[in-house]
Amino acid sequence: MTTERYARQLLHWGEENQQRISQATVLIAGVGGLGAMVSQLLVRAGVGRLYLVDDGIIDWPDLNRQVLYGESDIGCGKLQLASERLCAINSATEISLIEGRIDEDFVIPTGLNAVADCLDNYQSRFLLDELTPQGVFFVHGGLHGDHGQVLTLQSGKSQPLANIFAGACQPKGDIPVTPDNVVIVAGLMVNELFATLFGEPKLLNRCLVISLSDFHISFLDV
Repeated sequence: MTTERYARQLLHWGEENQQRISQATVLIAGVGGLGAMVSQLLVRAGVGRLYLVDDGIIDWPDLNRQVLYGESDIGCGKLQLASERLCAINSATEISLIEGRIDEDFVIPTGLNAVADCLDNYQSRFLLDELTPQGVFFVHGGLHGDHGQVLTLQSGKSQPLANIFAGACQPKGDIPVTPDNVVIVAGLMVNELFATLFGEPKLLNRCLVISLSDFHISFLDV
């Protein structure tokens, strides 16, 4: 059953890399737009264990892009529902829940292979990067309107995320976002997460910036 389930991706990356995925532990910070899609794709690929971090409640504006939730979920906490939906997709993945925000009291789990930054504010992103254990890959994803970015850092070897985005201002009010941009940026994040698990990150200290308005792609070395 396992071989049959992953047959198509085994044709692409082989059994050795599938084994790496099945033994990997990834922390997903935020299970909103990006995090809901990133976690789903990792679970479908057979990742061994996911830590999910969030404290949000599902509201109507979430439904245009947060793929794990529907109308009947309005007013419910995201974390438990995300866990239930992900387990229904692949019961082999171990899901651990951490309810709360990324703040000064947050204790990051040990044994991580990668951290996926799916947050929506700079303060929490910077702190998460700071808390990431030495040597662990930190895959940052962000979006605004029809623009998105993905960047990989390695804790203890790369410069801090706070240095890279020094002076960046948190947008006031709600961030404009469409369903298509979320899916695209989340897919790029997962592609890079796979690469880090395979030991071959493609965006290490290199920020991929995309514009969906004209399909423009650029790379910024950091």
